[in-house]
Amino acid sequence: GMIFTKGILEIPKYGFLNIHASLLPKWRGASPIQSAILNGDKETGITIMLLNEKMDEGPILAISNLKSQISKLTYKELEEKLAEIGGKLLVETIPKWINGEIKPQSQDHSQATYCKKITKENGLIDLNNEPPEIIDRKIRAFTPWPGAYTFIGGKRLIIAQAEIKNTSLKIKRVKPEGKNEMIFEDYLRGNADENFKKYL
Repeated sequence: GMIFTKGILEIPKYGFLNIHASLLPKWRGASPIQSAILNGDKETGITIMLLNEKMDEGPILAISNLKSQISKLTYKELEEKLAEIGGKLLVETIPKWINGEIKPQSQDHSQATYCKKITKENGLIDLNNEPPEIIDRKIRAFTPWPGAYTFIGGKRLIIAQAEIKNTSLKIKRVKPEGKNEMIFEDYLRGNADENFKKYL
């Protein structure tokens, strides 16, 4: 998250290489993985770039698309897949870069999109008014942190797992405030609320 000055950037002979978890120039910033999920992106990947004095705007050395479908993945699952791709791509890229086999490619700045640092407040969901697909994306993007949550009786209820069936949101696992994660059906047995039974 640090922007280096020109003096520091010029110290290493081959510059600073950065692994970024998106297909730049899309999703520059602090939360590219969550943003890809929240936006319902069909694809994402890894970009290896040279750092410059601006945020994620440096020239690209290598890029690799994630081949598998990401529309069902959680943040943790997607992060693990991208980390594996990024490690392999970096190992391939470094010797080519040092040997002069790679010509840096400028990003198309006109196509840039940006994402912000995730805060706890971003996890709040509105079960009554938000579309099921948006809630599903929030749950996948914000698990394990900050958690996608709502309030019942003034207490926070984190929705840890859900799925969409026949265009409806079906909650599978929840974590009540101050308690361990549990199956949603078990939670309802001790917290009778007719409004929430429709999510079974």
